Amino acid sequence: MDKIIVADVAGLKIGKGYPVVIQTMCNCNTNDIDTAVAQCQELTAAGAQMIRLTTQGLREVESLRIIKEKLHASGNFTPLVADIHFSSEAAVAAAAVADKVRINPGNFAKEHEVAKREFKRFIEVCKGHSTAVRIGINHGSLGKRITELYGNTAQGMKEAMVEWVEMCLEENFTNIVLSLKASNTVVMVEAYRLLNRWMEEKGVIFPLHLGVTEAGNGEMGRIKSAAALATLLGEGIGETMRVSLSEPPVNELPVAHAIADYFKRGH
Repeated sequence: MDKIIVADVAGLKIGKGYPVVIQTMCNCNTNDIDTAVAQCQELTAAGAQMIRLTTQGLREVESLRIIKEKLHASGNFTPLVADIHFSSEAAVAAAAVADKVRINPGNFAKEHEVAKREFKRFIEVCKGHSTAVRIGINHGSLGKRITELYGNTAQGMKEAMVEWVEMCLEENFTNIVLSLKASNTVVMVEAYRLLNRWMEEKGVIFPLHLGVTEAGNGEMGRIKSAAALATLLGEGIGETMRVSLSEPPVNELPVAHAIADYFKRGH
């Protein structure tokens, strides 16, 4: 029997058997604290169940801490996600502040063994603070080692993810969500199918975050996202998602909720 993993993000459950969680991302400067707080309030009111903020360095981690304090003081406890690009130091610091941290561990260092060491250090801090993690592999940033082995392919995305998931299992850390995002919807859908098949074979089912990178704006951005997300949700793949539009983030939420509600009604 498969072991179903449910991620816990400040009490919000993500996994099989729970409603699809809708998230979005602030498009303001995280160091502009008052603007970030106001945007988080707007997004929560519009139906965001989780909000991600760019957290490039230690200064942004401190800003995120203040933003979280101000939101909590106002009665807003929507979980906040730190979006880390490359810095393992920022990731470790954010793990003590954010409710969830989004990382691509392969970006921690050019040397794979160094990246693995930094990832392990990061995991230990997450354990100590009950911080959830999204491991996010993007089609556009697979890295030389993976592309030389598998090419810039859906298979390469899946193989890159498997390495980090295996390491999490070795470290007995399972409070994770996985994503394989691409702007090409065909590649994105195939990557998720491959990863889902691997999890079924492994017998451990982690929650998956769905999203199309740089879907665009207007009608085409909505159609592109809906086509990919609905395809996977219709196959029972995906426990949380974001519709990524190059528009104000509040515009993403009605689209995401419409897609999720369609499947909630049993279509």
